[in-house]
Order: sequence, then structure tokens, then C-alpha cells
Amino acid sequence: MKTVKTVCPHDCPDTCSIVAQVEEGRVISTKGDPAHPFTRGALCAKVIRYSERIYSPDRLLYPLRRVGAKGEGRFERISWDEALDEIASRLKQTIQKHGSESVYCFEGSGNMGIIQMNAHSPFFHKLGASQGRGNLCSPAADVGWNYTIGAMLGSRPESVKQTDLFLVWGSNMASSNMHMLAFFKEAKKHGAQMIVIDPYKNRTAKQADWYIPIRPGTDAALALGMMHVLVEEGLINQAYIEKYTLGFPELSESLADYTPERVEQITGVPAEDVKRLARMYGQARAPFIRIGIGVSRSRRGGMSIRTISCLPGLVGAFHKTGGGALMFTSGAFPINMEAIYRTDLLPRETRILDNVRLGYNLMNQDVSPIKCLFVTGSNPVLSCPDAGMVRNGLLREDLFTVVHEQFMTDTVAYADIVLPATTSFESFDVFKSYGHTYLQKAEPVIPPLGEARSNYDLYTALGRRMGYTEDIFSKPIRDLVWDLFPSLQTNETLHDDFQQGKTIELFNIDDAFADGFPTPSGKLEFYSEQMKKDGYPPLPTYLEVDEEEGDLHLLTPPAHFTLNTSFGGVEALREKEGKPTLQVHPVDAAVRGIEEDGWIEVYNQRGSVQLWARLTDEIPPGTAVAEGVWWSRDTPDQKPINLLTSDRLTDMGWGSTLHDNRISIRKTQSKLPQE
Repeated sequence: MKTVKTVCPHDCPDTCSIVAQVEEGRVISTKGDPAHPFTRGALCAKVIRYSERIYSPDRLLYPLRRVGAKGEGRFERISWDEALDEIASRLKQTIQKHGSESVYCFEGSGNMGIIQMNAHSPFFHKLGASQGRGNLCSPAADVGWNYTIGAMLGSRPESVKQTDLFLVWGSNMASSNMHMLAFFKEAKKHGAQMIVIDPYKNRTAKQADWYIPIRPGTDAALALGMMHVLVEEGLINQAYIEKYTLGFPELSESLADYTPERVEQITGVPAEDVKRLARMYGQARAPFIRIGIGVSRSRRGGMSIRTISCLPGLVGAFHKTGGGALMFTSGAFPINMEAIYRTDLLPRETRILDNVRLGYNLMNQDVSPIKCLFVTGSNPVLSCPDAGMVRNGLLREDLFTVVHEQFMTDTVAYADIVLPATTSFESFDVFKSYGHTYLQKAEPVIPPLGEARSNYDLYTALGRRMGYTEDIFSKPIRDLVWDLFPSLQTNETLHDDFQQGKTIELFNIDDAFADGFPTPSGKLEFYSEQMKKDGYPPLPTYLEVDEEEGDLHLLTPPAHFTLNTSFGGVEALREKEGKPTLQVHPVDAAVRGIEEDGWIEVYNQRGSVQLWARLTDEIPPGTAVAEGVWWSRDTPDQKPINLLTSDRLTDMGWGSTLHDNRISIRKTQSKLPQE
């Protein structure tokens, strides 16, 4: 038996340090690292069972070639040499006939390590392939926050233990940010209160001192209503505003339109609650706002984040111990990302495609079509919006598709060549976090299962197969670390601590705003000249949008036990999650003849899926919630929830609008296949 430290690679702000127990080359158990200052010995319900994911019967262990029809999932085993030779040959033929922009790589966050997550970039830049912009996750949040604050920095997450008022705005922290929530519970022992603002009463909202339900997508209006009350009642820090902010006179004038009564009409939050919330915020000693990614996944997403992030500027919260706000901590990691991106390898400017619109990109024949598709770190058949169009695109006979994957997912079924990928326990990487400030190194815990290869091993090997001689295609992976983090070479103490696997910080986030904000003006910007130049309103505002047809607003947040599609290969976690469910208010169900829990049809103009209706008053009327993205085999009609979501883009950042869709519901008699 031996103990090995590693890191959780999944898309979660906590980026936990893991202590793995290994016996005879096999992972026996996983526990949280008690020595890590953020993990503090605790793991979530998913990662505590990580060995079951590593050894899942759904793991892919060998390269495969398709022998059946696309989507049928029939393959034959081949060698890595055969696979790489065929891929290289098809790439050369395709580029000669259709040009290099007919090649496109769809990447996801299947591995959050800095190297493995980005290892494909040099290869496709050198190839001259089409590039992608935006992603399914949070680009609108990045852009919106940066317009106000200037960089992806905020208050230290651990400092929430010193707050007296914690606003959790659109984040189910109990499921996806449990360690920061644990720090707040230390403040709660001293009388601090937690207010949760969310469209439904999730696990975190059930722990709140006050839960405020809000209509989806109207967050900016509520923030503006709070600002209206704060200014009107003098609950602002005028000295702080004059020293650290820009544009307060313009903001103050614009707030006249956002009376609590008007905000109630927009958000559904009673006017008296708007006033109470603003007063609690303005009178708090050190209020702290934790903003969730889900807020950004709508056509108003970027502006919503931009607007909420203005609130601390009115009360001086960023400079109060235990106060401020946090979106991401990504800016606390000074990284030379060009060392792994290698845009210098681009032979010329190439076309840019919206990653969120994969189905459209595959089906759009009006421009040069995609002829070779690579999928790495993602399961787009399930996770992409407008999933029906994605599937239709992957069925094209003239499309050559390569999927590098750990599991036999829905997307793998459409591949021509399947390549087995390592888990993070089987490869080297370096991890930053977007929810804390500690850099971590992860050495392999066990050898790769079967013939699995890491992203870095795959794309460097494929580069050599294509005849590329640049150093990035032969550099040992550990040497790349010094290119990414020059400070690890110049600081002997940091270098030694990193080499020894210790947790280190490269930037003191406590000093992030000591001398102002990293915006063009050096101040927190209520008024942003850059936004005006970019074609956006320069002041925070509530954007009106046209609603599509449908009776209910659909939300698709992560599931507690299976996250998105990442843990669908762990049977015990699927069982804990139960069945693919739509949570609906009893009133919304009753008017459609649905009087009790049971299977229903959920539909809109993009298609229909069958889900188990759970009638609950934890969902406000007019809203419906489907947590998680289930593998098709585990649904009654083999259809994913994202068949119903649109590939519309966010207002800024080219992100997904996965929380901005309308649906209708009706009865059905379907059952799961195993029932």
C-alpha cells in the first residue's frame, strides 16, 4: 500500500487536492488532502468514489476503428500505429483537397490541467485548422466581470469566514463549491447570515437564512434595484466611491428607472424584499457576494455579471476584511500560456468558428465545410446545445471524426477512429484553479490502463507523424512547466516547493486591489468607455430580449452526484441521482393534466425528450429544472436534455445560453428500458 497525492481535474472551482491509496498498482480509495489549505481533507460525493470511475466497465482501453454505421457504435480494435497512420493520411488528403480550414477541433473541459487541457493547440495551430472561440462554460462571465473589475480576481475565497453577510447569487455551492461554503460556516458560528438568490431552491438555498427566488435571467434588474435603494437611502460609502470608482454620477442618474416596484415586475422579487435585501447589504459590516457561473448562461449573461460586480463598489466591500465579491480566481496564476498555445505556429490567419454552435458548424454547407473533426475532452453529442443538429452533423458520411476519450460515450458512437485517453490519475499535469489560489502538481498515480494515452502524448505523437519538427512536439512534458511558469525558475524556494509537490501560491490575492483596480482607468468602472467602444451600453443595465415559444423556462444546472456527463460511467452515482428528472411546480403540472410524479414529454420547436416529472414547490411557477446531462442509454427515449436547448450565443464572449430556453410539457406513458 502506498499513498500518492494528486488533483481533481473536473470542472469545479475547488480543484481539490486528493490523497489516493494505491495497492499493487490499483487505486483503492481517494480522500481529501488534509494538508491542503482549501481542500482541508474533504472531497465531494463524486470524487470520493473516483476509483469506480477509473475502473468503470465503460472505460476505453484500446484504439478502435468504426466498422458499423455512424452512430451504431460498432468498432474493431486496431493498434496505435494503425490509428495514427490513418489519421495522418486522412488529414493530408483532406488538406490537399479542401484546405486546412476544413479541419476543426472541438475541445472541452474534460481535463482542467493546464497542459493536458490545451495540448491540442500547437498541433492544430501548426496545421492551420479552423479555430474556435467561446465555450459552453463561462466566457460571458469573464468578459462581464472584466469590464467592471479589470481582471479575473476577487476577494480571497477563504476570507468569507470573516464576513457578516454572504450573498450566494446563482450558485449551488453545496454541489459545486462545497469547500468555500465550509469556510462561510465558520462565519455563521459568529452570527453571519447567508442569503441565496436563485431561480430554484437547490441544496444551497435550503441552507440559507433567507432564500430569494428570482425569474431566470433577470439578475441585473435585481442588482440595479438594490443600487437604487442603496443610493436613495444613503447606504453607500461616498469616500470609497470617489477614491476607487469611476462613473458614479452617470450610474446614479440611470438608477431612477429601477425602482423596487419596477424591479418586482421584472424579477418577481417583491418590492419590499428588494428594499430589505439592499438595506441588509448596505448596512453589513463586510458583505461578500459569490456569483455563480449559471448567471452568465443567458442572452443577458455578460451584462448580468457586469452589473452584480458593481455592487461592492458602492459600499467599499473589496477593501473590507471578509467582504467583496468573487467570480473566479483565474487571474491569480501568472502563466505564460503562449508556451502551450503556440499561436506562433499558425501559418496565417485562419477562420474562427463559434464553439457553442457545433451543430451549425457541421451542417452549414454555405461555406467551406468541415471535413475532419477532432473531439478532445468533451462529449458534445450530449453536452452541446441543439444536440439534434450536432447528431445530424456527425452522421455526415463525408465527415471524418476522431474522438479521444476515456469512456464509451454517446459521441464515441459517431467516431471513425476512437483513441483511448488517460484519466488524470494516469498522466502528469499542473493545475491552477478558478476557485482558489493554489498551484498544484499532479504526478501519475498509476500507469495508464490498457493502451490509453494522455492528450499531450497523443498530439505530440501525431505532430511527429505529420513531420512537424518544432520543439513542442518533442519536449518532455515536465520541461514545459518552466516555460509556463517562469517564476518557478527564478524563485528558488517556489521551485523547490513545487518539485516536492507542495501547494504554492504565485500571487497574493489579498493585495489585488490595494492600489486600485486593473481596469483602463485603474478604478472599479461603473461607467466603461471600453464597453462603449465594443458596442455595449457603458453603464450596467437590464437588457430586454424576445422570448421564444414555450410555457416554462428551462434550467439545466449540474447534478449533485454526476455533475454534467463526466460521471455517467459510475453506476453507484447514477443510482444516487435516480432518474432523468424535470422538477416542476404542482400548479404548472396540474393545468396540463399532470397530477402526480411520473413520466412526461418535454418539448419545444427543437424536439422532445421524456423525463420523470417531480412535482415540487421548490420550483417557482413558470420555471422547470432538469439537473445534469444523462447518457442516452439511461433515458427512456435515448434523447439528451440538450436536444431542447438553443445554440444562441450570450450577449458577450460567445458563450452558451443553456439557461435561457423555453419548453412545454404533456403526459406520456414511457418507462426507462430497465423498468
